[in-house]
Amino acid sequence: MADGAAPGRAASVPPTRREASSQYTGALLFSLSLGIALVAYPLFVVGQGWSQTTAGVLIGLSAAVQVLTRWRLGSVMRRVSNSHVITAAAVLMGLSVGLLVVDSGLVSLAVSSVVQGVARACFWTGNQVQIVRSARSTSKAIATLNMAATVGMLVGPALGGILAQSSFRTAFAVAAVVAFAGVIPTLALVRLPPFARVGGHSYRRLLVSRGVQVGVWASVAIGAWRGLLGSYVPIGLDAAGSSEAVIGVVVAVANGASALSGYLAVDTEGSRVAPSVARWGAVTLVATMFVGFDLPVAAVAAALVVGGVAVGLLQVLAITAVSEGVRDELQGDAVTIAGVARGATLSGAPFGVAALLVVGLGPAVLVATAVLVGPAALFCLPRFNRN
Repeated sequence: MADGAAPGRAASVPPTRREASSQYTGALLFSLSLGIALVAYPLFVVGQGWSQTTAGVLIGLSAAVQVLTRWRLGSVMRRVSNSHVITAAAVLMGLSVGLLVVDSGLVSLAVSSVVQGVARACFWTGNQVQIVRSARSTSKAIATLNMAATVGMLVGPALGGILAQSSFRTAFAVAAVVAFAGVIPTLALVRLPPFARVGGHSYRRLLVSRGVQVGVWASVAIGAWRGLLGSYVPIGLDAAGSSEAVIGVVVAVANGASALSGYLAVDTEGSRVAPSVARWGAVTLVATMFVGFDLPVAAVAAALVVGGVAVGLLQVLAITAVSEGVRDELQGDAVTIAGVARGATLSGAPFGVAALLVVGLGPAVLVATAVLVGPAALFCLPRFNRN
């Protein structure tokens, strides 16, 4: 732990069942709404006569806005409570999809994409900070939050596909209703005061902390894995002869493994966090680097499941590391910088592979994985601890 750091579980939020259940319910509803939108939105854009390139640009715009928003959230949470950030995010999610019920022009599509990016950044960062500031076990609570989100992201896309078959506007209307319903549980969260305005909150100074370094490297690996899972993994499976249904099942199982495995990290704290990140970063590296090669579908699926297990552990360990590495009043900034790292590689990994496709999909994924996931396995080893 960095000098003067306090444990990440500052007893500011009573560990009540109501607080926890409200937070997880809100996460489930937000993810359900998001899952519907993630399927319906690109299909709607193309269905309105716009090209696939336009759809890709609009989706990329949302990812870019999400990263930029995360970058500023540390400052925002020194002005307003992170609980208010969570509530605002749920409202913004409802507005982003509700807009498409009444207007389908290009401007509305772009505005919807931007607002969704802001909502996603605010919701997940705000919820992680709420957990870090609570008296609950950080690792167990993060694992449960991830599980609630995964359930929503498994049900939402399936529901979105079914609704979109009959009417895109019906799909967006349902997504909006679910998102606005998710505002209600956020109102039950304890409204903690904004973080104190103190020195040392610049990202450069935070990165001096060993815990923040570990959390950032873990977040880079997480973002890379998820970026590839949502882009070139389906392409690789398709090239290997998998049907759309098989691809969907494999990706869903990988996500499910990620959510479940987070509970294996609930007792990992203190000096054990960095070695665990190094260990599971190495597993993620090995499990992901061969995706894209012409391998049997069963082998690729097995690798993705193993990678999902490793990433699920890294997700919990990343937040544990940053929360333990700084003083209480800097925890919002520490969680934010981890989110920025994850968001940057989430959107950057697919672009990196695209730039390397001249050498083939398999080698491109291999290089991107080594560059983005490798540091978590290397720089989190105990011998790199300079504190």
